[in-house]
Amino acid sequence: MSLFMYPYKGGSASVLALAEEIGAKRIRRNGSRFKGNQEKKVINWGCSELPDEVKLCNVLNKPDAVAKASNKLSFFNAVRQFNNTSYDEYINIPMFTTSKDEAQHWLDRGYKVVERHKLTGHSGEGIKIKQDGDVLEDCPLYVMYVKKKSEWRIHVLSGEVVDIQRKARDRSVPDEQVNWLVRNHANGFIFARNEDVEVPSQVLEQAVTTVKALGLDFGAVDIIYNERGNEAFVLEVNTAPGLTGSTLTGYAERFKLLFGEGDE
Repeated sequence: MSLFMYPYKGGSASVLALAEEIGAKRIRRNGSRFKGNQEKKVINWGCSELPDEVKLCNVLNKPDAVAKASNKLSFFNAVRQFNNTSYDEYINIPMFTTSKDEAQHWLDRGYKVVERHKLTGHSGEGIKIKQDGDVLEDCPLYVMYVKKKSEWRIHVLSGEVVDIQRKARDRSVPDEQVNWLVRNHANGFIFARNEDVEVPSQVLEQAVTTVKALGLDFGAVDIIYNERGNEAFVLEVNTAPGLTGSTLTGYAERFKLLFGEGDE
């Protein structure tokens, strides 16, 4: 079976690196002469829409599943539906609403509220944290803030964890520039691997279940862990994660195990 990759954007460094590792060919987003059929396997890297010829192939990460994952409200609604219909598995997510009045009620009771002004944003784009005394703004999604001890990104491929990353404080960033509420690069955090930091079992279990529940073949699941309640909360799934170092190696080894190096 021939192996290809279709990127969400041209020139993706992660797609280039992974394609080289597993012997896959890249399909150009513009001006491609690619012809599809069921004998060709295509790794869809983050696209919610695919060209007609690519749709004819055996696609990993179907575009409708990617669409659910990439939109924050669609993701939460998909998880809620899964929880309402599953008898033996459950995905823990924060409380969410599209109602400004309901979010105001949370605020009045002393909870922090996360405003999501961009449903398809990434790296904290479009996020505003509101606390007691603040005025809520109109936005498409409100999420109840959950206190966390740690935050993780768990990479899952075909039901197996292929890499584990933890968001850690970047010591090169001054204290006054660090925002512990929203842990991203802009607020003073980096992905780290610490062998001496144990990953809570719930974090790994929730990651694997979430990827399966969305109908994805692979994804990088962002999860926070509340130590006091011993609970893991799933925040989102990235279907086009950045790949370097051991993350790249983890995906490459798992893909090779699944279907080999790919050739014409």
